Amino acid sequence: MPENRSMISTITSCYKMKDYLLSFLNNLPKQTFFDRLQVVLDHNEPDDEEVSWIEQFNKKYPGKIKHTIKDKVVPYGMSVNECIRNSDGDYLTIWNIDDARTFDSIQSQARVLDNDQSVDIVNGKFIITNKFNLQWGKLIDHSLYPRSEYLRSMILGPFFMFRKSLIEKCGYFDEQLKSGADFDFAIRASSNSDKIEHANAILGYYLDEGKGLSTRGDGLQETERTVAELRYGILDKVDGRFIERARKYDVENIIVLGEKIPAISYMRK
Repeated sequence: MPENRSMISTITSCYKMKDYLLSFLNNLPKQTFFDRLQVVLDHNEPDDEEVSWIEQFNKKYPGKIKHTIKDKVVPYGMSVNECIRNSDGDYLTIWNIDDARTFDSIQSQARVLDNDQSVDIVNGKFIITNKFNLQWGKLIDHSLYPRSEYLRSMILGPFFMFRKSLIEKCGYFDEQLKSGADFDFAIRASSNSDKIEHANAILGYYLDEGKGLSTRGDGLQETERTVAELRYGILDKVDGRFIERARKYDVENIIVLGEKIPAISYMRK
C-alpha cells in the first residue's frame, strides 16, 4: 500500500521572534517529513532583515513557507486563524518560532493520522526548558490522563497536530484571547475528536523564559484561563482572584472575524 502523502501545514504566528527565527528556519529542512511540510507563517511587524531571511529560505526551498506580513500586530487568535485559512494541508500542527521540534516530530505525529482515520488529534511528550536551544529540562508526559481531563486542562501541549476537517466541528480560535487561545481551542477540539492519540517520540522543547504570552507572569494567562474555565463550566478550577478580570471578556461567545458565536455550540453534546 503506498504511503499516505497528506500535506502537513504548521500554524506559526510570529511577533518579536527575531532572536529565534534563524534557528527555526535551520530546523525546518532537518525534519524527516520536510517534503510533506508547509510552513504557514503569519508575521506581525517584521523588520527587513527577518523578511530577507524568509525570502532567502524560499529561494532555496521554493514555496515551502507561505508567508503573510502584518504591518500592524494583530491579536494572537486572529493571527493563527489567518494561518489556518491560508493552509493547504490536510493536517495542521502548532509550531511556535521559539519552540524547537525534534527532527522526527512531524513524522511521528503524521504517521499516526496516516494509519488510523479515526484519530483526529495527536499529541506527545515534550520537554520544558528555560533557555533557548537547551535540550534538557522537565519532561512532560500526558499519555496517562483520562479523556475527561482534555476538557479541563491543556493536555494537548504546545505541539499538537490535528485534522484540518476538525475545524468544521470545533470552530476557529477565539480572537479576543491572547494567552488563552490555545487552551480554549484545545477544549473544543478535544470535545469534537473521535479519538486522540499519542506519538511515541518526544516532540520538542517548549521554551519557558517567562517572556511569552502564556508565561510572562502579568496575570494575562491566569485571567484568560479563567475565561475558559467559566465558559466551559470547569468551576472547581476557577481562581476567584481573576473572575472580575475574566468578566471583561465575552465569556459566552467565541469571536471570529467580528462575529459572536456561542462557545457551547461547538461542544459535542
